[in-house]
Amino acid sequence: MNHTLPTLLLGAALLTGCSAQKPQTDELLMFTGSYAPADSAGVRSFIFNQQTGEWSALGGVCGISNPSFITVDTARSKIYSVGEDAGNSSTINVVNYCADGAMTLTATDTTGGGAPCHITLTPDGSSVVTANYMGGSITIYNLDADGLPEGTPRIIRFSGNGPDSARQSQPHIHQITFTPDASAMLANDLGTDKIHILPSPFAGNSISDIDMKPGSGPRHTTFSADGRHAYMLSEISGEVTAFAVDSNHLTPIQTIAADTVGAEGAADIHISPDGRHLYASLRLAADGLAVFDIDPTTGTLTRIGHQPTGPHPRNFAITPNGKYILVACRDSNEIEIYERDSATGRLTLRGAIPTARPTCIALIASEKK
Repeated sequence: MNHTLPTLLLGAALLTGCSAQKPQTDELLMFTGSYAPADSAGVRSFIFNQQTGEWSALGGVCGISNPSFITVDTARSKIYSVGEDAGNSSTINVVNYCADGAMTLTATDTTGGGAPCHITLTPDGSSVVTANYMGGSITIYNLDADGLPEGTPRIIRFSGNGPDSARQSQPHIHQITFTPDASAMLANDLGTDKIHILPSPFAGNSISDIDMKPGSGPRHTTFSADGRHAYMLSEISGEVTAFAVDSNHLTPIQTIAADTVGAEGAADIHISPDGRHLYASLRLAADGLAVFDIDPTTGTLTRIGHQPTGPHPRNFAITPNGKYILVACRDSNEIEIYERDSATGRLTLRGAIPTARPTCIALIASEKK
């Protein structure tokens, strides 16, 4: 595989190597993706203190068109980013990072599927997978010893449509996740109202499909820390479906509204590290986060509130200690900082980080000189 190598790099500190560092448990490295042209720093780095809420900007890297979703491989010090363009111009990209936030784009390869909107690593770190929204497909690249894509990717294509002719005229794969036991890969298909369950590793046909409510538009899934339950957010219906999980079998146990105004723009979903609360982001009307209590025994949800945010909260992240939620508000060009009450789940706005058109946030433990 011939990788395309970049020539542009931006950063607060531009280094040719990574120096020895000392761990700082309260400080996190925050990487962000965005909708940005290739000649601007679409992937950026920050320091965020999860005890105080203080932050500082570090740097950024150019060379990726619309790096709207990223994932981090801490073992290899690499960031994997989509290039969410249409058709043959869509890409998967590899960025090396240092503990001080300096980044270098090291590889760019095509996905073979239009508008990749989600990227993740397989549980064993041997492959990287993109969900191709307009391609109606999944792209799987094997990674070499250095964590770079190698060979020809495997592309798994889907077919079908849904009842919403405007938004479901074809398959729209929106997210890839893996069951807690790593036996299966879940592909949420917004266009056909299905969750495709495929074997992991990827040989043969799908194990099964879960048929969701017609016109609901499955988007994002998250699993509880103990692996007993999963929660899937549908974009069009704005509902959260809770599942009981047994290996690669998911049994629906509840459906509850996150979007109560019919905005049809539900986006992201995460569980607090203490397992007490679930949050779902909502766009297009009443923009904000829906807040739910989680029953520790049954895994079912009770909606307890709604936290308004800036416009278009596409993605958000919760700090490992559960104290802060960082919300990427694309259309106000900032990441809002909310302090979380661990007892009630309620949120209080504490500030914002200005950055252009943010769409994704990844947090990892920081090491600082």
